[in-house]
Amino acid sequence: MQITSEVYNYLSHTAMPKKRTTAHKSSELRAVYNNMAKYNKSLPLYKFSLSAEKQDRVINIKEAALTLKDVAQSFNDKESDVYSKKMLISDNEDSVTGELRGGDIDSLPDELEIQVKSLATNQVNRGDFLPSDRRYFSAGSYNFTMDTLNSALHFNLNIDASDNNYDIQSKIASSINNRDMGITASVITDGNDNSAIEISTNDTGRPRTDDGLYFSFAVEGNDYDIVSDLGLNNVVKEPNNSSFVINGETHAAATNNISVNQVITLDFHNVSDKPVKIQFAPDIDSVMDQVDSFVEAYNNLVDLSDSAAESKIGRRNLYNDISAIVEKHKNELESAGLTISEDNHIVKEESLLVQSVKSGEFGELFNDISSFKDDISLATDRLTLDPMAYINRLIVTYPDTRHNQGTSYNQSVYSGMIYNNYA
Repeated sequence: MQITSEVYNYLSHTAMPKKRTTAHKSSELRAVYNNMAKYNKSLPLYKFSLSAEKQDRVINIKEAALTLKDVAQSFNDKESDVYSKKMLISDNEDSVTGELRGGDIDSLPDELEIQVKSLATNQVNRGDFLPSDRRYFSAGSYNFTMDTLNSALHFNLNIDASDNNYDIQSKIASSINNRDMGITASVITDGNDNSAIEISTNDTGRPRTDDGLYFSFAVEGNDYDIVSDLGLNNVVKEPNNSSFVINGETHAAATNNISVNQVITLDFHNVSDKPVKIQFAPDIDSVMDQVDSFVEAYNNLVDLSDSAAESKIGRRNLYNDISAIVEKHKNELESAGLTISEDNHIVKEESLLVQSVKSGEFGELFNDISSFKDDISLATDRLTLDPMAYINRLIVTYPDTRHNQGTSYNQSVYSGMIYNNYA
């Protein structure tokens, strides 16, 4: 039809249709055809005056409606990407946090209860505090060994006549750190001009040694016992395993980081007085991205409408059609973190929205028995079927409805705007 060819020309030369990943079943495409045939059966023939601005508006209306429909369906589909990406939620992050590693999350219970009885600890030795600026040791050479899990390390300490206690302690700490064996030494002070050597292991957990320690010191031969005078064997914290209970079963580990079925990792930070609940929910970032798409598509439709314009013959009021949805469900939306502004735009309340996503309240807006989902579906179906209804148009003639008409696509250029992936 000549009067509608402008739409095709505009789409083919000016607009670049978006690539959609939506796959339609044959039954869905058949439903589109049947709806269009039914709609066009009694649809008048219109004449348009299509400016570039009007064509932009019509295309944008349909594009925003399709996006709104797709996003709403994704929230209803439990197999969609919105729900396939999961995140781990702890109800006591001061005690237990964690993250998903991948793998079969279905191998885990829907909820884990973990009580941390004790944390895994490392070994910490702290020497005697000595006056920092004094010297208790004569100048000379001192030899001692440090027994570790893997070997006995020999140390030779040279003390100069000008060295004070702090200098001597610093030399020993540097010698230990230079061995790079997962044991760290430093010199600490007590605030009263006294200093001591503190030595700790990077590893936690109780090692399989006779004394249950990672390291100890001994003087070589008959040398002066500088080890005792410095207090290098003073153990102030013994290494121990963590102890925790998962769903009633007691476990132990050498670290405060554990893996469950190679699917999740958990980090223990503090003991817990009661079990910590670990749940698995849709990934907040993925859901929020879809929420952003939903809000943007809806607000785009509001922006494309003109609430001040009077309805004319052959024209629907887009503002009334789209705003009626949020006005009807205002309380539900606001309790889920989507507030409605005075001009009927949707505004996100981030903290409340995140909370409603975590609790599942937001998803309830789009479940199978949700009237909000049904209203969105009805509105977007109407918008995508005939976006041209929202511009001024002149009725030329009405069809003869007394006879069956075989021209289902007679009006499709502007009622359905079937063009590439715009169906």
